[in-house]
Amino acid sequence: MAAKKQRKAVAVRHGRRSKAVTHRATAASVQGQVLVVNMVPRVLSGETNQDSEPTISVNRANPLQIAATAFTPDPMGGASAPIYASIDGGNTWSLNSIVPSAAGSKTGTADISAAFASVGGTLYGGILRDPTDNFEVLRTGSLANPTPMQVLGSRPDNDQPYIHAITRSGKDCVYIGNNDFQAQPKTATVDVSVDAAAANPTFNKVRLEARATAGQNGPQIRPVAHADGTTYAAFYGWRSQSGSFPGNTLVVVTDVVVVRDDQGGNSAAPFQALKDPGDGLAGRLVAQRVTIPFQQQGSAATGQQRVGGALSIAVDPRANQSGTVWIAWGDQQPQSVLTLHVRNSSDRGATWSATDALTVPSALNPALAINSAGVVGILYQRLTGAGASRRWETHFQQTSDGTQWRDIVLANTPATSPPKEFDPYLGDYDHLVADGADFVGIFAANNTPSLANFPSGVQYQRNADFQRQVLLALDNTTTVSPSIDPFFFRVSGQ
Repeated sequence: MAAKKQRKAVAVRHGRRSKAVTHRATAASVQGQVLVVNMVPRVLSGETNQDSEPTISVNRANPLQIAATAFTPDPMGGASAPIYASIDGGNTWSLNSIVPSAAGSKTGTADISAAFASVGGTLYGGILRDPTDNFEVLRTGSLANPTPMQVLGSRPDNDQPYIHAITRSGKDCVYIGNNDFQAQPKTATVDVSVDAAAANPTFNKVRLEARATAGQNGPQIRPVAHADGTTYAAFYGWRSQSGSFPGNTLVVVTDVVVVRDDQGGNSAAPFQALKDPGDGLAGRLVAQRVTIPFQQQGSAATGQQRVGGALSIAVDPRANQSGTVWIAWGDQQPQSVLTLHVRNSSDRGATWSATDALTVPSALNPALAINSAGVVGILYQRLTGAGASRRWETHFQQTSDGTQWRDIVLANTPATSPPKEFDPYLGDYDHLVADGADFVGIFAANNTPSLANFPSGVQYQRNADFQRQVLLALDNTTTVSPSIDPFFFRVSGQ
């Protein structure tokens, strides 16, 4: 959602907004390997929301059950925002309005992410609640439960909560990366609970930044954990700024930092196990003094999408592979909205590959995951074309050796339509997870029902006429304007 108003001159945030029948179309080239589904249920065929910034999680206790989130209001205008729910592995979706919100909210919630524990099926969430923007930690024992999620904690002055959950030794360990402005100027924070299923769980606020900042850190704080207790987090360490955030010209000089904890975030000095050889401080500097634009608003030149950095991290989930970790980040390069860089470490983050395993110009929203075979996958969205011909290409790439990449184009949609209702247009992030050998992900895109827009094929739940390339209301006759929808996808393990 659009960047929040500045609390101080340097407190700039990417968070709040500024303001069943299945229809199938398939592409033979990848049929049987890739599934793409428009997630809006048929009963909501008339909706025109900007359902952007999605996340997804698979219930490992029941992999047919998947939960997803987006900026989606309650269809009935109630006081709880919906979770997207699937009980058949992502083929069909319904809404369960259980996220605490406000009646009549236009987007359901501000920032939101959700994650299942890896045992037991408890779903956890981190949100900025509408209308207060308070950071709240949520929990429900069942995705099917119609009761609103339990609020485990709440505090103000926060941005972009991003959650990761894993069950270790019978206890749910939950990590929520967030930019905590109560901790200025070193705002990069992970809230950690090593027993989140307890009746009254404790969440410890762990401050990650060990160096001086330009008043704050970037909003992207991304945690990831291995079953053996090895836990990483990545963040942007802001070092200086120039330009104007209100004027949409702010440029930040930043380090890309990775921290590590070897006891699941529960050590005496949490997330200080990894030191940089240059200054001896906690946090390995993977990239130093790179620049990023940090925009308040998207423009035609950026495909309506505001730009403010991009960050993702993943660890190899296999036994004895917790030292293998991959990172993706974005920086500013000539003639590029944002350039993505992907690198890896095989020694627990101590050293990193000297060159990119993958470089993608004019791209953002990277999401990394590693499957049960050690295959690395990345989801991202790339801006192509010029002027009225600009388009957003959504790519999924995977590699088993770090060198050869298989590229699948999931969507290729207009970047000029529909006009944005708020920032961010597509979202400040999308999301990718591994489901065994499969990759499961979610992205936001223009929902015009055209097979040319979805080269890997697509299924629609909402009423759509692919021959005329128009959306239809619930009466299956009245035309509906294009909007932004969440799209689920699954890439089968090879």
